[in-house]
Amino acid sequence: MTYLRTENLTKIYPNGVKAVDSLDLEVEKGDVYGLIGPNGAGKTTTIRIITGILAATAGAVRFEGETGLDLRRTGYLPEGASFYRFMKVREYLTWACSLYEVGETAERVERSLEVVGMKDLGERNLNELSKGQKQRVGIAQAIVHDPDILVLDEPTSGLDPVGKKKILSIIQELAGQGKTILTSSHILPELSRVCTSVGIIKGGSMVLQGPMKDLKRKFSRAKVEVGFESVEDGFVPDLRSLEYVSDVEQLDGEELRFVVNVTDEEAARTKFPRYLVDSGNVLTYFDLNRATLEDIFLETMEGGSS
Repeated sequence: MTYLRTENLTKIYPNGVKAVDSLDLEVEKGDVYGLIGPNGAGKTTTIRIITGILAATAGAVRFEGETGLDLRRTGYLPEGASFYRFMKVREYLTWACSLYEVGETAERVERSLEVVGMKDLGERNLNELSKGQKQRVGIAQAIVHDPDILVLDEPTSGLDPVGKKKILSIIQELAGQGKTILTSSHILPELSRVCTSVGIIKGGSMVLQGPMKDLKRKFSRAKVEVGFESVEDGFVPDLRSLEYVSDVEQLDGEELRFVVNVTDEEAARTKFPRYLVDSGNVLTYFDLNRATLEDIFLETMEGGSS
């Protein structure tokens, strides 16, 4: 079931810059949807239109088929979020909760603090927190009213590896609770860990989107590094002749080590190892690297897919 949809979404600024160009985006209920693209691709502008901060020049945003945003059902963490520095964490979350006119404020605040692992810091002033801790407070305010959908713009930007890991773990936990999550980033390894679907935008236009499992199947390929104790004459030409092999490269300075580009990941995991073992050559090394979100992104940016 589609929870969030944009239809021909367009944003042209007064200076004539077209930041978003007829963008069609679809987020299914329960998805963790990653909106990815290079800096300046239109990610943040799209999110600001979806959350009602900016008005679109043309097009529509629909939540479960209805036009317009229901703030009580939506949680939002903007990129580079600011906080009231001298508020305490619990005080800030209590204030945030009051904006949505929901009851059981104290219980909601404690639940949100527990989700982000901040219960022991609830009486700390916000200006005393690290950047990673502030991001966790930002997520806590986004979930304090128990929304159906979370919109997180670059939630790990500027964080150290420990902070990034914690934020991604929180996103996974929220997804496990059935939340629909739209997040943006240009840091692809992070998104590949948590996203069930992605949309790739370039120049304000959607160039590829869909479930991660379908995109990986579509871009199914792998690089396999292999090493041998010895190889028989004609082995490399035989490798190149395999229907699922697109290229074979010999590693520099390594006569018996090769990188083999396999066009079918399933073949790389099943047929290819059997072929190597049955070839009569003594295999000493096998390392399979599957297609990643980075591979899909780079090929799409280079115009290899549409």
